[in-house]
Amino acid sequence: MEASLDLPGSRAAAGAVPAVGKCLSILRLLDAEPGAGLGLAAIAARLGLTKSHCLMILRTLVAEGWVAHDAERQRYAVSPGLLLDLAATIRRHDRGALMRDVVQRLARALGLPCLLCRINRDGSFTCVEGARGDPELMIDVPIGHRYPADAPAQLRARLAALPAERATAVLAGMSPRAHTAATLTDRALIGREVEAARRQGFVIGRMEYLDGIMSIATAVCDAGGQPRMVLQCTGPQRAMTPREAALGQAVQEAAARLALAWAMPVEARAAG
Repeated sequence: MEASLDLPGSRAAAGAVPAVGKCLSILRLLDAEPGAGLGLAAIAARLGLTKSHCLMILRTLVAEGWVAHDAERQRYAVSPGLLLDLAATIRRHDRGALMRDVVQRLARALGLPCLLCRINRDGSFTCVEGARGDPELMIDVPIGHRYPADAPAQLRARLAALPAERATAVLAGMSPRAHTAATLTDRALIGREVEAARRQGFVIGRMEYLDGIMSIATAVCDAGGQPRMVLQCTGPQRAMTPREAALGQAVQEAAARLALAWAMPVEARAAG
């Protein structure tokens, strides 16, 4: 099982069209190199394509306006035409559907239950999206379920996304409770975990809310950098511990996509 979150076309599937998959792979590669772009040889080498086949695909993408070609420097880069087409498509879709899709893809990729919680004004967390991932794992959280403000993983993910002084002030005003025997309640220890989360980009909660259950979480911030939601995957600690780093990376990548969906303007629907 892959630990990272993959987009459609990044894996071979029954009935898939190879040329389409290669086209999408080229777009993803160029999207990951937003600076000066890449030359033909570099693209072909990184994707394991022949130069001739790669060049045919690139010429098609250039003709469609999705890739720009700098003839002088012999570099290829994602074209604004692709961005405009995608922006128009996203505006026609509901933001909630986009975010639901990200959570569901993450759950399928990891084989673990995944939750997206809104951060409320009182610091509590309300589940707004969820996906099971593996039908064998019976960890179901209903939409609308509210976690307390001191839910360990969610709290530390929120604090890690705040400026250090603000996080310290928020924590100082709380009296964290012990939900299990493993819950950290000492503010100094929680502060250290928050600092660790800032460095690595995600929080690890080891059996601190439910016995035997681990959570890996990170905040989803708005365009101003304020944490608005918390994304997490949960599951048996014994199964998740060997995969901590890979799971954390996948949750971070999904959170970045959620942040884009959150920031994307959505066209108002006409009444009737």
